[in-house]
Amino acid sequence: MLLPANFAIREILPFNNFAVVVINFFVLLLFVTVFNHNQLRDAKSKLFVLMGVFILIWVDFAHFARLVPETNDTGLAVIFLKIAWVATPLLFYTTYLTSIHIIEASMTYRNMSRALLFMALTMGVITATTDLTLKGVIYDPNGVLGRTLIIDYGIPGFYIFLAGIFAIMIFTLFPLIRRKLDDKSKVFLSGIVVFYVANAIFNIALPILGRADFYFFGDYSTIMLLSFTAYAIFRHNLFDIKTFATELFILVIWTLLFTRVLFNLTVFDVTQLAIDTVIFVVMVFFGILLIKSVKTEIEQRQQLGVLNAKLQELDARKDEFLNVAAHELRAPMTAIKGYLSMIKDGDAGQISPRTMEFLGDAMDGNDRLIRLVNNMLNISRIEEGRMVYDIGIVDLNTVVETVFNDYQIDAKQKGLDYRFEGDPLSQYPVEVDKDRIHEVIGNLISNAIKYTDQGIVLVRVFKPSFDKVRVEISDTGPGISPAEQQKIFQKFYRAESTIGKQLGTGLGLYVSKLLVEKFGGKIGFQSELGKGTTFWFELPVKK
Repeated sequence: MLLPANFAIREILPFNNFAVVVINFFVLLLFVTVFNHNQLRDAKSKLFVLMGVFILIWVDFAHFARLVPETNDTGLAVIFLKIAWVATPLLFYTTYLTSIHIIEASMTYRNMSRALLFMALTMGVITATTDLTLKGVIYDPNGVLGRTLIIDYGIPGFYIFLAGIFAIMIFTLFPLIRRKLDDKSKVFLSGIVVFYVANAIFNIALPILGRADFYFFGDYSTIMLLSFTAYAIFRHNLFDIKTFATELFILVIWTLLFTRVLFNLTVFDVTQLAIDTVIFVVMVFFGILLIKSVKTEIEQRQQLGVLNAKLQELDARKDEFLNVAAHELRAPMTAIKGYLSMIKDGDAGQISPRTMEFLGDAMDGNDRLIRLVNNMLNISRIEEGRMVYDIGIVDLNTVVETVFNDYQIDAKQKGLDYRFEGDPLSQYPVEVDKDRIHEVIGNLISNAIKYTDQGIVLVRVFKPSFDKVRVEISDTGPGISPAEQQKIFQKFYRAESTIGKQLGTGLGLYVSKLLVEKFGGKIGFQSELGKGTTFWFELPVKK
């Protein structure tokens, strides 16, 4: 069979312009992604950039050759085509290198890589310096299929050139067949397979048979290669992607501006071309600044996230320590309480009134420690969801009166006017854990007595509406400052007393809030500095 010495490429200008814009868009996206996130830190990222550079040279200069008006010297078109053809073996070689780096087999095929590099460089040098591959071009403006570019290539140099490209394809696919690939490698390498098959058909097989009508399908199969590459990067995190939305927005603007530049290049409007080029360069500069700004902000947020995670870890360790400490303290504190009670009851013999007074103080201190330990354990159980509740229907009026009576002695010792207001004939049924709601009421009354040096502590139970019951504990203590009101329910926060000392453990109100909310209620307070405070909570009435 006689091999043809030239082939004709028909020009479908709208399609070609669109395809070139799409390819440039994807290559720019690849560049920005790699430079902005990976900054060429490894061989893989450098190969991706190099592949993008050769794609741009190959596609754009081949397109520029077809844009040269037939009235001009065809020597310019030959230069453009030679640049594109020099980039061709280097493009296929970089796809080969990228493939073996993706599958981590670069060392295995090191000798093959060197041989293919030598072959690709040799093909490029021969194409650039001789006419063995490309002799010249002719424009036929009145071709049967429209404006046509006829490429006159050398025999047999052109076919040796195609054979070299085909050899690189084969050596690229060979390692892939022998390896088990992960998902991200499969996606990228699928793009290479599609790219190679399209080029084998439209750029090698059909031109050899004298049919080059669809030559551009081979060139523009890079769209598929870049699409698969982009999908692998963004879907499978081939690089660390953080600012993709901003990059995509900027690249769309760049692509639109580049399209204008490309359009003016086709009509050779020098003035408008210069203006659009300047605008494009300025937008590239400011776009890069915007992307860097967004990246910096995201990195700062990440650093805050890391610090927050460390704080949470420290908080978790602190809670774990407190939980362990509480468990270890609970047993000896209970034993101490038992022994003190036995001594006070006379089981160890008669004791003096003075000793009895000391024992009472010791028991009060021990009880405070036991309450502290219980609160610490309750917090741990509630926050971790391990608290076991004995839920039942309870008359809240009775529970409040019981707790009120428990603190009669404490209020009397401080000389306070201690009052309870509730209807003994009324019942306020609520669905709660009796011991836990007893603990809540005890915390509120204990705080009122503790912080009130003189005046009144008033405990009230009533129904503000038919479906709610409300408990209020009012005092005439120092009140709570606006600054402290914002923190009063925080864990371990302690308000200052009238003498400037912090009293308590800072756990009672926090536990009370958790428990009330667990039972479907809400808790709050009103306070005015120098006049006193009223703490309250509401629970739904059980019908």
